[in-house]
Amino acid sequence: VMRWQFCQQPPSQDLLFGFKPGYEIQRKVLTLWNSVAFFTQYANVAGFEPSYADIDAPISADDASTDGDPAGDGADAHSMDAWLQSLTHRFIASATQGYEDYLTVNVLRSFEEYIDDVSNWYIRRSRRRFWNGDQDALRSLWVALVQGLRVASPVLPFLSEHLWQQLVSDVCADAPKSVFLAGWPVAQAPDDELLADVAAMRTVIDLGRRARSLAKLPLRQPLAKLVVDGADRLAGYVDEIAEELRVKLVVLEPIEATQIKVRPNLKTLGPRLGGDVNTVRQALAAGEFEMLADGSCVVAGHTLPPADLLVERTDKEGWAVASDAHDQEGDNVITVAFDTTLTDELRLEARVYDVIHKVNGLRKETGLAITDRIDLTLPAADADLVDHADWIKAETLTLQLSVGDGDEISLAKAGTTESSNA
Repeated sequence: VMRWQFCQQPPSQDLLFGFKPGYEIQRKVLTLWNSVAFFTQYANVAGFEPSYADIDAPISADDASTDGDPAGDGADAHSMDAWLQSLTHRFIASATQGYEDYLTVNVLRSFEEYIDDVSNWYIRRSRRRFWNGDQDALRSLWVALVQGLRVASPVLPFLSEHLWQQLVSDVCADAPKSVFLAGWPVAQAPDDELLADVAAMRTVIDLGRRARSLAKLPLRQPLAKLVVDGADRLAGYVDEIAEELRVKLVVLEPIEATQIKVRPNLKTLGPRLGGDVNTVRQALAAGEFEMLADGSCVVAGHTLPPADLLVERTDKEGWAVASDAHDQEGDNVITVAFDTTLTDELRLEARVYDVIHKVNGLRKETGLAITDRIDLTLPAADADLVDHADWIKAETLTLQLSVGDGDEISLAKAGTTESSNA
């Protein structure tokens, strides 16, 4: 933590030292630690045996696995692996340049962003593949973590060396015995198109979460429809967006879920239009105007550029809307809108998600291993959820699901009689 704090400090600024910055850095270091712990846990269960030669070997399309791919065709799995590989090469190049420039602050900015992407995107999006012991997912994550350690080792020498022993030298007979004997990784050319596609997708997902939050709709409540406007490159990613935002349908089209209120910017229009300002203001208030594609507005015989307008979008009833940060400039605006109408089936699915969340929490509380199968009993009030029994079983590793007379969820490790309640 101390090395991180000193190395992330821009040399032109005074160091802000204290417990709060230290705890924040500790949280970032724990993201790396927890990612390694996650990998180790599932690699041991799956009997994964890494090869040191894989570290610098590119992943070809022929290597993509279909294990754990919801579509069953391997396309999503390979896309995730190829994205992680490109992300790794871009990180290596960026961090190496930081070292060359003697700016460890840039090294750590790149490393922090990289580890966050590995943990909060690749691992999270690939969980089902790890549950199924997908060897390609395990290999991709292993390479990414090992390459990250090699690049971070000058700044985090002791932690990097410890994790190198755990991840590499203890399991690869032909590997260097120390991270400091492994040489420096060479960055290959990343797939910039793929990186840009995934970045656009994640922007839409972040906006969707913001819209849900503003509308007070938790993620465990499925919704019927999401409309995305202004985002290019997303045609091949609607299924991923739908899964991340728990929405049944994603469409890419202009949004009609907002109302536009336009007012004149008097600071710029007043000196130029003089007495016509009042005419323009009245026409805007009456809705007698036309918005053009470039953000300009035709009103009262004038064509006003975006700088002369104050545009406010409000949500229509039954919709939750969010736009990206560029909307103030009228340039490259991405807007998302959820249909917030809830049907009985959508409410029922929300209850299924709640039960899955509670059961998996209870599994952790009772100390069950990640591979342990259980027998699950639902309370009588949740008897109608049995229609989704296969879904609940798959998400909670349940072998037998039944409905009891009590008011609480209970589970027991399959083959035992000892149970736990929640």
